[in-house]
Parts: sequence; C-alpha cells; structure tokens
Amino acid sequence: MPSRCVVRSKLPLVAHARSGASHFFSTAASAECTLYQYATCPFCNIVKSVLRYSKTPYQAVEVNPLTKAEIKWSEEYRKVPIASLGNKHFFGSDNIVKGLLDKLDNTNTQKVPFSEESTEWTKYATDELAPLLYPNLCNSILNSYRAFDYVHQVNSFSTVQRYSIQYIGSLAMYFAASKIKKKRGIDDERKALMNALNVLEDSLQDDTFLIPKSHGAPDMADLYVYGVLRGLEGLAVHDKVMSDYKRIPLWYRKMRGIVEMDFESDE
Repeated sequence: MPSRCVVRSKLPLVAHARSGASHFFSTAASAECTLYQYATCPFCNIVKSVLRYSKTPYQAVEVNPLTKAEIKWSEEYRKVPIASLGNKHFFGSDNIVKGLLDKLDNTNTQKVPFSEESTEWTKYATDELAPLLYPNLCNSILNSYRAFDYVHQVNSFSTVQRYSIQYIGSLAMYFAASKIKKKRGIDDERKALMNALNVLEDSLQDDTFLIPKSHGAPDMADLYVYGVLRGLEGLAVHDKVMSDYKRIPLWYRKMRGIVEMDFESDE
C-alpha cells in the first residue's frame, strides 16, 4: 500500500512558478503530480486551481465513482481527491495543497501571501460554498443525470461504464444531495447557495482580488473559491451565477484568465 502522508500544519505561502513551458497538463511520463479526481468535485477543482496557478505539470485520472478501481491501492481512504507527489501520497484537498506548497517552497518563485484573512476564505470555500454544490446540481433526478454528462468525455471509460455511471451515479447523487440538505437543514437549496454567494459578492470590490493587500495578485483565498466555482462550468447553475451577480463574474473571468493561462485542458 502506498505511504500515506497526512499534513496537519498551517498552509504556508503559495508559490507562483514562472515557467516558460506552454502547457502544464502532462502525460504520465512528465507529470510531477498525479491527481485522482471527479470532474465536478469542488475539492478536486480547488487542487487543480493551485496546480495550474503554480504551473505544476500534472496528470488527472478520472475515478469511476461506482468501482473506484483507479484508487484500489488506497485501502483506507476511498474518497477523492488523492494526489501522488513524488513518492508520497496526499489525501484530501488541504493536505494535497500543503504538500504541493512544501514542494514549491524550495524553488525560485514569487510568493503569494497566505494570511489569517486567507484562512477565513478557504474555510468559506470548503465549509460553506462547496457543500451547497451537489444539492443544487442534483436537486432533481434529471438535473443529476445532466451533471454526469461529463463522463462521456472520459476516454478511459468504456461506453458501458459511461452509461452505467450516468444512470446509477445520478440516482445515487440525487439521494446523497437530499441527505446533505437534511443534514444542513436546507429547505431551499438555491436560496442557500445564493445567500452564500452574496457573501462573496459583497466582499469583492471592482477589479480586485479577495485580499486587497495581496498587491494585485491572487491569494490562496481566490484560488480556493475559484476552484469551487470552476467545477460548475457548462452547467445551468454556473450560468445563473454569472448572470445574477455583478462583481463575481468580473472576478471569476479575471481569475480564469490567470489560472488557466497556457494550460492544456484535462477535461
């Protein structure tokens, strides 16, 4: 079984590497990181936003949510994201980001602050915003089915696997989303999401990042929140967010241009 590295210390400064390479999504031969993911998982997309911003070559491995065959070697931890960095394995988004930043800390890169203020926003992304996504994506069986359309773009899945995942997975996620609503006491999932996004909208200022004192560059706060929203692209919820708010779309497009710049899509 691969070694498990669980990180408990506070996240350090994030390093923004300035590489001359044109593409940073890599084949297995050149990847510095292998990320085991679900395409729409907000925590997986948080990790990808940091990988891309730091220009770290990585290989994304889509995990079959029914069999989880791709992570069969991970006997104790059966969730995503999981990342392999060198000869170490990291479990969960915060641990992966910590491991990645430790790796980048020794490189000649420009540091971007991670402050106590940043911590408030990373917790907002993981504890407040991310848990509301699946109740909104899968609030009906039809919407849940549509949320699984991405599986038809995964070349490693057979046709039978794609339709099995979409049919069975959509039912499973519909019921899982209902459990999340009950656990969090949510009656109206769309209203709950809008209330959470109102916090983001009210905190953004025109043409700035979440931490104004970050000197015109994204902070870890921006990368976490952007990562959560990035996984919604192509879905009706994302379109509604982009149309119903003023500052969020401006900030989001700015972040997308920075994070995705020179990046070959893994989707």
